[in-house]
Amino acid sequence: MVEDHDLVREELVIFLQRPGWSVRGVDCGDALDDALRQHPADLIVIDLNLPGEDGLSISRRLRAAMPDLGILMLTARVLSSDKTAGYQSGADVYLTKPASVAELEAVILSLSRRLRRVVADGPRLDVTACRLLLPDRRAADLTLLECRLLYELALAVERQLDTSMLLHRLGSHQGATSRNLPVIVSRLRHKIREKLQLPDIIKAVRGHGYRLTLQLALYESPGREAQ
Repeated sequence: MVEDHDLVREELVIFLQRPGWSVRGVDCGDALDDALRQHPADLIVIDLNLPGEDGLSISRRLRAAMPDLGILMLTARVLSSDKTAGYQSGADVYLTKPASVAELEAVILSLSRRLRRVVADGPRLDVTACRLLLPDRRAADLTLLECRLLYELALAVERQLDTSMLLHRLGSHQGATSRNLPVIVSRLRHKIREKLQLPDIIKAVRGHGYRLTLQLALYESPGREAQ
């Protein structure tokens, strides 16, 4: 639940926990990214008027990175043009406030039946098994650090992060430093070229950091413990 009004967010989280769902509430895009790093989500309910990055921008990048994620927009924007922009940004459902909690629960139930769609085209990053896969079943096994690096770039705005932010998101416990990060990236590029015959999908941006050059779908393989 991404909602910057504290009382509204708290009440909705409490209500949506009643059917037995695991629900987390955050107030902005940065907090949402932090929550998704800790544990992925099947569905997000997102307001559009948020501090910092707005709901449309958040939805666009999450839809690109997570094609099977359910996105439900819940907003006070009622114009037809707003709804069009919402669906163009990746929303599965666009609800306007005030919406009854019963309607919200019914929509989530309906949407949940259509989740876990199979992503048939393009490379996919299995964040559970730490594997990068192609539709033709070619696959490359990754270290936890390599998987996390691809995950962070895939989730970032414009799939690009400066070096300091990338290192911060990887965390010092992963063993990445400003000195060895270029080596880690170089080894990952080599593995992807060798195993998948893909060109360099991670580009160094001079004076900035790194950019993922293609859209990468993120998903969790079922029935396995997260690493």
